[in-house]
Amino acid sequence: MQDFMVTSHRRAELYHWFTALFAAPLTDEEIREFDGYDMHAFLDSLATLDPLHDAAEAFRRQAGRVLELSKPEGELSEHYHRLFGTASLLDTASLAQPEDEAMILMSTLLHQHGTRLEDDDPLNACNQLEMMASLALAGAAADNETDRIALLDKQRELANQLLIDWLPPFVSACEKKDSFGFYSAAAGLLLAMFSMDIHYLNNVAQ
Repeated sequence: MQDFMVTSHRRAELYHWFTALFAAPLTDEEIREFDGYDMHAFLDSLATLDPLHDAAEAFRRQAGRVLELSKPEGELSEHYHRLFGTASLLDTASLAQPEDEAMILMSTLLHQHGTRLEDDDPLNACNQLEMMASLALAGAAADNETDRIALLDKQRELANQLLIDWLPPFVSACEKKDSFGFYSAAAGLLLAMFSMDIHYLNNVAQ
């Protein structure tokens, strides 16, 4: 049980981190953290996992490029708005049309758990990432096995019915449209992490 709680908190931390990367333009303070000990330690921990190594190092290189920009916050914000402003790539319906059952699932989860984001659109990519974090934390806090299993089942459903469909085309779209490369590297790392996570949910977690 202790291992499950540790794993759940780690998974939630990752989903929260990716939500923060994509939900809004990064501030100057957040960008400065790219060169800090905590960020390098975080990326080192990801890079030790073979499936994440290349994607983590690619993100590290792009984070370094951001720090070299003459006006990091303003220039990165311009790249952000080109990708996620009008006709946003965060609109998952533009990447993969969900089944009605999946829409009902996400809408129900938003009603039950909410997110820390202002936008409550069930098709917003960040809401779905944040929901994975919320469910992982709720599962870790569950005081009985029945609730814990039910929350794991919801995570499996969300991952298999929604995220798995839009994430690969999201990465492809970012690679195609992101001329600088920071957000495409972040998307690539997200997909690598998610591929490990869905394997965990489908084959390990119980």
